[in-house]
This record gives sequence, C-alpha cells and structure tokens, in this order.
Amino acid sequence: MGSSKSKSSNTSNTTNVSGQNAISGDNLGVAISGVNNSTINTTMTDHGAVNAAMELGEQAFEFGGEMLNSNERISLEAMDTTHDIAETAIDEVADFAGDSLATYASTNSENLDMLAGLAGSQAAQNSKNLQAMMDLAKFKQDGGQVETSKMMVVLAIVLVLVLGYVMVKKR
Repeated sequence: MGSSKSKSSNTSNTTNVSGQNAISGDNLGVAISGVNNSTINTTMTDHGAVNAAMELGEQAFEFGGEMLNSNERISLEAMDTTHDIAETAIDEVADFAGDSLATYASTNSENLDMLAGLAGSQAAQNSKNLQAMMDLAKFKQDGGQVETSKMMVVLAIVLVLVLGYVMVKKR
C-alpha cells in the first residue's frame, strides 16, 4: 500500500470595532463612528461667532474709553464745583467773623462807657456819703451843740422880728 498525503490550512482575520458613540446634553458638534479605514472630509463653521466676538470686544474697548473720558470730565467738573463752593464758604465765614468781631468791639466799647458812667456816678455818691458821715461825726463830736447854736441864732432873729413887728403895730 502506498503512502497518503494530507494538507490543511486555516486563516482567521478578526477586527474588533466598537461602535459606541454616547453624547449627552446639548452637543451641536459632529460625532462620527464606525468608519474604519475611511477618508472623511468635514468642514466646520462657527457661523461668524469668532469674528462677532472680536468685533464686540473692540466695541467694548471703545465704549470703555468713552466712559473713562466722560468720567474724567465729570470728575473735573465736580472738583471745580467743590472748589467754588469751598471758596464761597470761606469768604462767607470770613465775613461773618469780621462782622462778629466788629459787633463784639462795639459792645465792649459800650460796656466800657457804661462802666465809666457807673464809676463816675458811684464816685459822686461816695462823695455825698462821705460828706454825710463827716457831718454826722461833727454832730457826734460836739453833741449837736453847733447845730443847736445855729438854731438858737435863727430863733432869736425870728423872735426879734416878731417883737419888732408887734411894737410897730401897736403904735
């Protein structure tokens, strides 16, 4: 019997591709899956969003510059107004102080004049009081004899006159 020959061959090619594509929420982009060994040309657009954002930023800078200029103008006007108000207030206070000093000086002058008048009146009154005290002291010293003597002389003169009148009348 003869010889027998046998031949066997086996080839396996396995490609595992996961076809899962999970997107959650709002996704306005593009998701591509399951395209092994493919050439895909895609074009994405932002529909002018970047250019609009740049233009908006430029406008914001311009607006900010205008706001700074406006703020500077308002600040300078406020400082000028404050300066004018302060200057007016200082002038008014100086006028008030000057008027107050003039009134104070006038009042003091009047008070000094009144005190001088009172002092003069007091001096006259003191002089009268001193004279009365001296008269009282003289009266006390002689026991009133001087006054009594003066009264006696006056009484004698009156008596002589009355007697003279009566005698002339009788004749």
